[in-house]
Amino acid sequence: MSEEWKEITKRSNDVQYEKPKVRLKIRSVGISGFSIPLTKFSKEKLIYSSAEIKATVDVPENMRGINMSRTATSIEKVLSSASDVEEVASLITSELLMVHEYAELSKARVKGEGFVYTESPVTGIESIESFKFYELSRAVHKNNQTNIIGVTVTGISACPCGAELMKTKLGHTSGIAPTHMQRAKVSVAVKSEGKNFLKIEELLDVAYASLSGRVYSALKRADEGFLIYSSITNTRFVEDIYRAAVTGLYKRFKNFSAVSSIYANVRSFESIHEYNAIASGWIDIKSFEKLNVH
Repeated sequence: MSEEWKEITKRSNDVQYEKPKVRLKIRSVGISGFSIPLTKFSKEKLIYSSAEIKATVDVPENMRGINMSRTATSIEKVLSSASDVEEVASLITSELLMVHEYAELSKARVKGEGFVYTESPVTGIESIESFKFYELSRAVHKNNQTNIIGVTVTGISACPCGAELMKTKLGHTSGIAPTHMQRAKVSVAVKSEGKNFLKIEELLDVAYASLSGRVYSALKRADEGFLIYSSITNTRFVEDIYRAAVTGLYKRFKNFSAVSSIYANVRSFESIHEYNAIASGWIDIKSFEKLNVH
C-alpha cells in the first residue's frame, strides 16, 4: 500500500507551484502551535520543559502555496541538532531559507517554560522557581539575522511610598519600616544582530537582581523573616525596577557590538489597589551610553 501511494505522489501535480488566481505576495505563511519537548537542553539547576513554536516564510506572487511539510521537518531537524536552547529560533530561520528556495524572508518564535532549582536564603532548603522565556528570529535572504531573546520571572516589589509613610508615623530614623509588598513579574530582553550568542542564565540573573526580593516555593520561618526584612530595606517602585533591569542588561552586554537594544517590562500586582502598576520600554544601547552608567 505504501509503495502505491509513493507512485501516486510521483504522478500527481505539485499544486503548491501553480500560479494563483490573484498574484499577491504573502509575507508570512507557515505553522503555529507546534509543541516540542526541551528536556534535552536541561542542566543541573536549570530545567527546560516544553515550548511552542511558530515558523513562517514569505510566498512569492507566482506560487499558490508553500511546501508546508518542509517547515515542520526543519523544526524537527533543528531540535535534533541544536546544542543550546537559545539557538533554536535562529537555527530554524536559517534552515527555513535553505529548504524554501523561493522564500526571501523567514521568521520563528519560540515560547517556552523552565524551572530554576535554588535554595532558601537562610535554611538552604531546596526551592523551585518557574520562569518563561521566548526567542524571536528574523532572517532575510543573503542578509544577517535579527534575534531577540527574553525571560520573565516572578519576584517581590516593596513600595517606597508606604515605607516612608510608616517611618514618619512611627518616628523611625533607621530607614527601615513596614510597607505593602506584592508579587511582581519582570521581563527582560535583548535584541542582537547575527547568530544569537546570549544565554538565558544571564538574563535570569539580571531580572531577579532588579526586584526588591525573590519568591520561593518553600520557606521556613527564618527564611520568611529574612525575605521580608531584605525586601523592605530594598523598596522599589516599578520605575526603579525597570531602571535596574535595563541598567543590568546594559552593564552585562555593553561590550558586545552585536547587541543593538535592550528591553524591560515590569508588572506589580498591587496588594492595596484594584489595578496593576506597570513600566516598560525598549532602549537603544547607544542612547544608554550617553547616561554614563558605570
